[in-house]
Amino acid sequence: VYLNETELKKILDLNLSENPELNDARDVFLVGCYTAQRFSDYSRIDRISELDDGTKVIKLTQKKTGTPETIPIRPELLAILKKYEISNNEIKLPKISEQHLNRQIKKVAAKAEINDPIEVKKTKGGLVIRPSFAKSSLITSHTARRSGCSNLFNAGVASQYIMRISGHKTER
Repeated sequence: VYLNETELKKILDLNLSENPELNDARDVFLVGCYTAQRFSDYSRIDRISELDDGTKVIKLTQKKTGTPETIPIRPELLAILKKYEISNNEIKLPKISEQHLNRQIKKVAAKAEINDPIEVKKTKGGLVIRPSFAKSSLITSHTARRSGCSNLFNAGVASQYIMRISGHKTER
Protein backbone atom coordinates (compact mmCIF):
# COMPACT_ATOMS: atom_id res chain seq x y z
CA VAL A 1 0.00 0.00 0.00
CA TYR A 2 0.96 3.63 -0.35
CA LEU A 3 -0.59 6.83 0.95
CA ASN A 4 -1.71 9.43 -1.56
CA GLU A 5 -1.26 13.17 -1.01
CA THR A 6 -4.75 13.54 0.50
CA GLU A 7 -4.06 10.79 3.04
CA LEU A 8 -0.66 12.28 3.90
CA LYS A 9 -2.35 15.64 4.50
CA LYS A 10 -4.84 13.98 6.86
CA ILE A 11 -1.93 12.53 8.84
CA LEU A 12 -0.02 15.82 8.77
CA ASP A 13 -3.05 17.79 9.99
CA LEU A 14 -3.79 15.51 12.96
CA ASN A 15 -3.51 17.23 16.33
CA LEU A 16 -1.34 14.83 18.31
CA SER A 17 -0.11 17.34 20.90
CA GLU A 18 -1.68 15.25 23.68
CA ASN A 19 0.29 12.18 22.61
CA PRO A 20 4.00 12.98 22.05
CA GLU A 21 4.79 9.35 21.17
CA LEU A 22 2.33 9.33 18.26
CA ASN A 23 3.39 12.85 17.29
CA ASP A 24 7.04 11.78 17.02
CA ALA A 25 6.17 8.64 15.04
CA ARG A 26 3.99 10.66 12.67
CA ASP A 27 6.73 13.23 12.06
CA VAL A 28 9.48 10.65 11.43
CA PHE A 29 7.16 8.69 9.12
CA LEU A 30 6.26 11.83 7.13
CA VAL A 31 9.95 12.66 6.72
CA GLY A 32 10.17 9.27 5.00
CA CYS A 33 7.13 10.01 2.85
CA TYR A 34 8.53 13.36 1.71
CA THR A 35 12.05 12.05 1.00
CA ALA A 36 11.29 8.58 -0.50
CA GLN A 37 14.17 7.10 1.50
CA ARG A 38 14.58 3.85 3.42
CA PHE A 39 13.95 3.97 7.18
CA SER A 40 17.69 3.52 7.77
CA ASP A 41 18.25 6.79 5.89
CA TYR A 42 15.26 8.98 6.74
CA SER A 43 15.50 8.28 10.47
CA ARG A 44 19.03 9.73 10.62
CA ILE A 45 18.55 12.99 8.74
CA ASP A 46 20.37 15.62 10.77
CA ARG A 47 20.88 18.72 8.64
CA ILE A 48 19.21 21.04 6.16
CA SER A 49 21.58 22.15 3.42
CA GLU A 50 21.21 24.92 0.88
CA LEU A 51 22.24 24.95 -2.76
CA ASP A 52 23.84 28.02 -4.39
CA ASP A 53 20.44 29.08 -5.75
CA GLY A 54 18.91 29.02 -2.25
CA THR A 55 17.04 25.73 -2.67
CA LYS A 56 16.86 23.85 0.61
CA VAL A 57 17.88 20.19 0.35
CA ILE A 58 18.86 17.18 2.41
CA LYS A 59 22.22 15.68 1.59
CA LEU A 60 22.84 12.15 2.74
CA THR A 61 24.71 9.02 1.83
CA GLN A 62 22.39 6.06 1.60
CA LYS A 63 23.32 3.37 4.09
CA LYS A 64 22.50 0.38 1.87
CA THR A 65 24.13 1.57 -1.35
CA GLY A 66 26.69 4.12 -0.15
CA THR A 67 25.30 6.50 -2.77
CA PRO A 68 25.30 10.22 -1.96
CA GLU A 69 21.90 11.83 -2.60
CA THR A 70 20.55 15.37 -2.66
CA ILE A 71 16.84 15.55 -1.94
CA PRO A 72 14.83 18.76 -2.44
CA ILE A 73 12.82 19.83 0.58
CA ARG A 74 9.15 20.58 -0.03
CA PRO A 75 7.31 22.99 2.30
CA GLU A 76 5.59 20.27 4.35
CA LEU A 77 8.93 18.59 5.01
CA LEU A 78 10.61 21.88 5.91
CA ALA A 79 7.91 22.60 8.50
CA ILE A 80 8.47 19.19 10.12
CA LEU A 81 12.26 19.53 10.10
CA LYS A 82 12.07 23.04 11.61
CA LYS A 83 10.19 21.58 14.60
CA TYR A 84 13.33 19.58 15.40
CA GLU A 85 15.96 22.22 14.59
CA ILE A 86 18.45 22.46 17.47
CA SER A 87 20.75 25.06 15.91
CA ASN A 88 21.22 26.74 12.55
CA ASN A 89 19.97 24.04 10.11
CA GLU A 90 21.00 21.19 12.43
CA ILE A 91 18.15 18.73 13.01
CA LYS A 92 17.58 16.20 15.77
CA LEU A 93 14.65 13.98 14.79
CA PRO A 94 13.05 11.88 17.53
CA LYS A 95 14.82 8.54 17.98
CA ILE A 96 12.42 5.69 17.32
CA SER A 97 13.06 2.09 16.36
CA GLU A 98 11.60 0.78 13.14
CA GLN A 99 9.47 -1.74 15.03
CA HIS A 100 8.06 0.95 17.33
CA LEU A 101 7.38 3.23 14.36
CA ASN A 102 5.50 0.38 12.65
CA ARG A 103 3.24 -0.04 15.70
CA GLN A 104 2.67 3.68 16.23
CA ILE A 105 2.05 4.70 12.61
CA LYS A 106 -0.86 2.24 12.41
CA LYS A 107 -2.46 4.08 15.35
CA VAL A 108 -1.80 7.45 13.72
CA ALA A 109 -3.36 6.32 10.42
CA ALA A 110 -6.40 4.95 12.27
CA LYS A 111 -6.81 8.32 14.04
CA ALA A 112 -6.61 10.00 10.62
CA GLU A 113 -9.42 7.67 9.51
CA ILE A 114 -7.41 6.04 6.75
CA ASN A 115 -9.47 2.88 6.90
CA ASP A 116 -10.39 2.05 3.32
CA PRO A 117 -10.67 -1.73 2.96
CA ILE A 118 -7.67 -3.24 1.19
CA GLU A 119 -7.89 -6.73 -0.23
CA VAL A 120 -4.74 -8.81 0.24
CA LYS A 121 -4.11 -11.92 -1.87
CA LYS A 122 -2.81 -14.85 0.19
CA THR A 123 -2.32 -18.53 -0.51
CA LYS A 124 -3.35 -20.80 2.35
CA GLY A 125 -3.27 -24.58 1.99
CA GLY A 126 -3.08 -24.28 -1.78
CA LEU A 127 -6.16 -22.03 -1.91
CA VAL A 128 -6.05 -18.37 -2.85
CA ILE A 129 -7.90 -16.24 -0.33
CA ARG A 130 -8.46 -12.49 -0.39
CA PRO A 131 -9.02 -11.18 3.12
CA SER A 132 -9.76 -7.49 3.53
CA PHE A 133 -7.96 -5.23 6.03
CA ALA A 134 -8.29 -1.60 7.04
CA LYS A 135 -5.60 0.34 5.19
CA SER A 136 -4.30 1.78 8.49
CA SER A 137 -3.41 -1.73 9.70
CA LEU A 138 -1.15 -2.33 6.67
CA ILE A 139 1.00 0.80 6.99
CA THR A 140 4.67 0.31 7.94
CA SER A 141 7.91 2.27 7.77
CA HIS A 142 8.37 1.06 4.18
CA THR A 143 5.01 2.59 3.25
CA ALA A 144 6.74 5.96 3.61
CA ARG A 145 9.25 5.14 0.86
CA ARG A 146 6.56 3.64 -1.36
CA SER A 147 4.33 6.70 -0.82
CA GLY A 148 7.14 9.10 -1.64
CA CYS A 149 7.99 7.33 -4.90
CA SER A 150 4.35 6.78 -5.93
CA ASN A 151 3.33 10.38 -5.27
CA LEU A 152 6.30 11.72 -7.23
CA PHE A 153 5.36 9.42 -10.12
CA ASN A 154 1.69 10.50 -9.93
CA ALA A 155 2.83 14.15 -10.01
CA GLY A 156 4.53 13.50 -13.35
CA VAL A 157 8.14 13.36 -12.13
CA ALA A 158 10.33 11.31 -14.46
CA SER A 159 10.96 7.80 -13.16
CA GLN A 160 14.73 8.22 -13.70
CA TYR A 161 14.70 11.17 -11.29
CA ILE A 162 12.62 9.25 -8.73
CA MET A 163 15.05 6.34 -8.98
CA ARG A 164 17.98 8.71 -8.50
CA ILE A 165 16.51 10.18 -5.30
CA SER A 166 15.23 6.89 -3.87
CA GLY A 167 18.21 4.76 -4.80
CA HIS A 168 16.15 2.25 -6.78
CA LYS A 169 18.16 0.51 -9.50
CA THR A 170 15.18 -0.59 -11.63
CA GLU A 171 11.70 0.79 -12.30
CA ARG A 172 10.15 -2.42 -11.02
